[in-house]
Formats: sequence, C-alpha cells, structure tokens
Amino acid sequence: MKQKAVGLSNSEWYIMENLWEVEPKTATQIIRAMEEETGWAKSTTKTVLKRMEQKGYIAYHEGGKAREYYAVLKREEVVESETSSFLNRIYNGSLGLMVNTLVKKQEIPEEEMEELYQIIKAAREHREQ
Repeated sequence: MKQKAVGLSNSEWYIMENLWEVEPKTATQIIRAMEEETGWAKSTTKTVLKRMEQKGYIAYHEGGKAREYYAVLKREEVVESETSSFLNRIYNGSLGLMVNTLVKKQEIPEEEMEELYQIIKAAREHREQ
C-alpha cells in the first residue's frame, strides 16, 4: 500500500524536530523552545500544536500537571515522504537529474563522493540478491 505524503509546513517542521529530539514535552517546554528558536508568541505555538494534533501528526497524554506531547509520525517516514514528494515535484522523479543539478552548482567533497559511491554499490548488491 502506498504511503500518504505528509507535507509538513515549515512551522510544523520546527515543532516536530523539537519533539523528535526529546519527547514527551509539555506545551510550556515547546512554547519556550519555539520562542527561542523562532521568536514565536505563545499563541502562535499553541495554534500550530492544535493544528498538528488535528492532523494526527502529534498527540498528548495527560501528565502529572500538564499535557505531554509526543510525535505520532516517525522522523524517517516523514523524511522519506518529503524527499519523494520533492523529487517528483521538482525533478519529475529523476534522481539522476537532481544529482546532476547539484554537481553542476557546487563542488562535492571527496568524502561525500565516496559516500554516494558506497550507496550506489550497496544498491547494486541488493538488486543482485
């Protein structure tokens, strides 16, 4: 079954990254973190939290004195979904076109080229099995 694309907004990414780092967190902890990181007002963070909860991206359980929020979505799943969406939207699904564009625009360090080589080598070996 094909996984539904998530499509987090920039605001949602900030909160998800904060939760993925350490969870659960209270609304107060998230509000403080967003205030420091983005300059958001308390009301902005509460609005984004509520919207994310309605979308099923986050949930909470009642803690001792406050709700404790946690991510429902796993970081790896969101990154995979967002990457596929980006590749399809911008490069018509062509990984080669994307890599070619990146190579033309910037110099790739030797260690990253080696990493790419190892990824391709492992993909070939996996395909042959």
